[in-house]
Amino acid sequence: MQGELVQNELATIPAKVVGSLFPITVILVVVRSVLESATSLRAACGACHISAQTFGFAGESELSHTTAQNMILRIGLHELTRPKEIANDWIWLIDHTINGGTTKCLIVLGIRQSHYLTLKRPLEHKDLQALALLPVEQSNGPIVRDQLADLTNNVGVPLAVLSDRGSDLKKGVELLRGSHPEIIALYDIVHVVSRMIEKILKSDERWAAYRQACCGCANATRQSKLAHLKPPKPRTKARYMNIAQEVRWGARSLAMVDAARRGEWSPKQQESLSLDGLEKRLGWLDEYRDSLSQWESISHVHQTTCRVVRQCGYGETLVSRLQSALGNPADELVSELVTKVIAHCEQSSESVGLHGRLPGSTEVLESLIGKGKRLAGAQASGSMTRQVLAMVASLVTPTAELIREAFTRCGIKHVADWCQTNLPVSTQADRRRDLTPTQAEQKLRKDAIATTPTF
Repeated sequence: MQGELVQNELATIPAKVVGSLFPITVILVVVRSVLESATSLRAACGACHISAQTFGFAGESELSHTTAQNMILRIGLHELTRPKEIANDWIWLIDHTINGGTTKCLIVLGIRQSHYLTLKRPLEHKDLQALALLPVEQSNGPIVRDQLADLTNNVGVPLAVLSDRGSDLKKGVELLRGSHPEIIALYDIVHVVSRMIEKILKSDERWAAYRQACCGCANATRQSKLAHLKPPKPRTKARYMNIAQEVRWGARSLAMVDAARRGEWSPKQQESLSLDGLEKRLGWLDEYRDSLSQWESISHVHQTTCRVVRQCGYGETLVSRLQSALGNPADELVSELVTKVIAHCEQSSESVGLHGRLPGSTEVLESLIGKGKRLAGAQASGSMTRQVLAMVASLVTPTAELIREAFTRCGIKHVADWCQTNLPVSTQADRRRDLTPTQAEQKLRKDAIATTPTF
């Protein structure tokens, strides 16, 4: 009875729109599983089919992973190309993504300030709209300026542009402001503070020595009873944005060693650990006791500042909130960092002026780029593929109405045309072209007898 009721409520999309009949519910479950739950295409389709079998309408739910992928790309293309409002209160978040090869892709996301002011929380993907996705083989200030200037013809001159101020982005925005000086140029707070921290730690010889000691400790403990205490792997990219993990490990490990020295062990710790083993592998942390305390304070400034700005953006209340959250550190170096952070936030908030408040963090864009790389998966081989459209699809909340509209406007042919016009030949395609199997390899493949079953 329940299965019949569910089945009767499933409206279907016409075959001329999708290519075959599928219940909208099936499409929604698969698309949302992939975009929102980090589920692979095959797993999402398989799980949906198993669920359908359980409820007794499996015949209408056998959606292949290829069809599901094409559906997601069509939703992404629809979101990217649908007409956007022309307004003077757009806030642009811009950044470049580089997957591999020489291609850079400028991503421009937008939110109307009228909508942003209604939010009492940090920005989420669903708050943003995809305004542009512009792959190029070369990028510099004038190229970025031209890309952004073209976009103003479609959605209007923005109120503000928020970026991490990479060299080409910074120059491009400056050139755009030459024609439109009313545009407010904002700097992502995460990059601001991390660059301040970089200046501090690069001149700190103990930080470099600590990271090197962590690597040695990791090698020594990897295959021992202390493997669970192994230091985290140092970050090679954006490492000054992510010092918290390395500092936290050092502080916690040192606290554990101190507790062991005082005999404050739990029964399980006494069974599995020895004080001599801890002293041998982690005793070196004593040398960095004072430094770890200072680094913890620096990390606290970074995390607290980013949390406050992420929550309330640049505006008249930001400085007072930061002063309250950060307090007055006793350490002179940390106090100097706090002063610089507050000075930057004060200057940025003054530039906002009478506009109330504007976002100060591009983390939501960074996370979208990360999701795009996950959706591209290993098949991308580091190059930029049509899966960039799947990243754009992550901005929308799929509904039956949206799916009907997207599938009506954008077919597979439109996706292929967009990719052919905008994307270079993928690294994988070049590899297949240039690294073709030799005649000997082809003969071996032809003569080989299967030793394992194929599924």
